[in-house]
Amino acid sequence: MTIGLKELLEKADKKLQGVHPTVAAKARQLVSLAYKEGIPIIITQGLRTIEEQNALYAQGRAKPGKIVTNAKGGYSYHNFGLAFDFAILNANGSVNWNVDDKWKRVGAIGKSLGLEWGGDWTSFKDYPHFQYTFGLSLADLRSGKKPPTQSPQQKEEKEVNKDDVKGHWAEASIKKAMEKGIIKGYSDGTFKPDEPVTRAQLAVILDRLGLLK
Repeated sequence: MTIGLKELLEKADKKLQGVHPTVAAKARQLVSLAYKEGIPIIITQGLRTIEEQNALYAQGRAKPGKIVTNAKGGYSYHNFGLAFDFAILNANGSVNWNVDDKWKRVGAIGKSLGLEWGGDWTSFKDYPHFQYTFGLSLADLRSGKKPPTQSPQQKEEKEVNKDDVKGHWAEASIKKAMEKGIIKGYSDGTFKPDEPVTRAQLAVILDRLGLLK
């Protein structure tokens, strides 16, 4: 049984419902990068409710089974949509739960994407686990603090990719100038590439170029 990247990503999308958009995007990127290296992975868990977390915590304690987490409800980044779990697939479609070099390679790929890997933890190694915390502690999240809806990179990409620039004859130059912070668009999400430049705007541009002493 050979599973393709498209199917892996479709399966991932189902598991990533409710996960923060930035974290979900990193999870999909992880699936793609691992697949390119010949390591098919599936996303097994995304958002987990407090009730589900407490039930998982009870496993191996109040309920039969192996202990798989030390986190009670509200004490896992899963509960706030900032974590996901994965597993590696064998060629026959079964899951390989044996931690080997492939698992460690996926861990390294995830870390290259800025994710924190549970396989690096010392007190309780959680090899299937990745999280992206935005610098927020669990106490912060329990108190009601929220992560940004977009990462700084996503905000920058949105700023550069103005809809009314697409297809314009100066599109490449405009984007290059915006990426370098020389010019910016309007607050309504447009750039208005054919609008005349005022003297005030020109002064700001010259100042950003370091031409005003």
